[in-house]
Amino acid sequence: MEYGQSLLQFTMQPVSGKAVPLKAGQTLHITLVEGPQCVDFNCFSQHDYREAMSVGHMRRTGFRSHQGSIIWSKPPRYRPMMVFLEKPDTCSTDLLAARCHATQFEKERGYPGLHTNCQDTFAESIGEYGLCPDDVHDSLNMWMNTGWDDAGNFIPNVRRNTGRKGDSVVLLALMDVLAVPIVCGSGDVSNTSNFWFRPVGIEVRDASEATKEATAKLLQRHTGYRNQRTPEQFRVKPRDADRALKADPRYKPQFVNYPVKVKDIEVDLTVEDQDNLQRLLKMGHGESAEDAFRAAVMTWYTRNRTRQIVPESLDIDL
Repeated sequence: MEYGQSLLQFTMQPVSGKAVPLKAGQTLHITLVEGPQCVDFNCFSQHDYREAMSVGHMRRTGFRSHQGSIIWSKPPRYRPMMVFLEKPDTCSTDLLAARCHATQFEKERGYPGLHTNCQDTFAESIGEYGLCPDDVHDSLNMWMNTGWDDAGNFIPNVRRNTGRKGDSVVLLALMDVLAVPIVCGSGDVSNTSNFWFRPVGIEVRDASEATKEATAKLLQRHTGYRNQRTPEQFRVKPRDADRALKADPRYKPQFVNYPVKVKDIEVDLTVEDQDNLQRLLKMGHGESAEDAFRAAVMTWYTRNRTRQIVPESLDIDL
């Protein structure tokens, strides 16, 4: 599809995000700058922040999004917000896993301070538009190869991120939206981003004749239903009358542990260690010796020093 002229180009450094306003017909291009990196995504209507993306209703058409998948707003509006125009095969999307948050790392891993996490990154990104941490909602996750068993249990650290440098996802805005992509905050401690953080590029392109035509066709197909209700039709009216999103030019985000500091550590390996490292590389557990070694160490730590996510019993007297 032919896209319009470039209106915005921005590189999100680890671990940060960007709230990006788009008008209907414009496109958001999300590109891996260096290689595999999970990207979490939130979406709001520009004219009513309470009309936000619903991954629960996106799941009704499958756990994974694909080319043509609609990003829906939550009922009772249930309107098409954006649509996937392009998605490479190396980008596995996830609509099941919840966004990571600071308490998760404190409770499960015992981290004493703030670890980078998606909840706080989202909150800092949308703060520019007057939204608070409570406005963050469940995320659409891109380049996230999660695993699940037949009982619905999450299987962590099984599949490596298969994203490649230059991979791009293209989303078409079907209404005026505030799109919020962020660099996932758990990538350094899981296979989510192969135990590392990498920058992600975003670009907004203006509407073209092709995207205008696609927008009109999709809106005709997915709107006009009597039960797609707006606040004017609610029996109980909203408390806040003005829900439009406006940027604060003075706002400066304060992302957790940003910029990320990296410290090199040298490790002496025995001949046996080096042989094992080569086996890991042949098995596809790393792009380089350093990458495979880091993955092996963090995988061991996760399996042996992390409180596993299992269904908890009600160990109390009733």
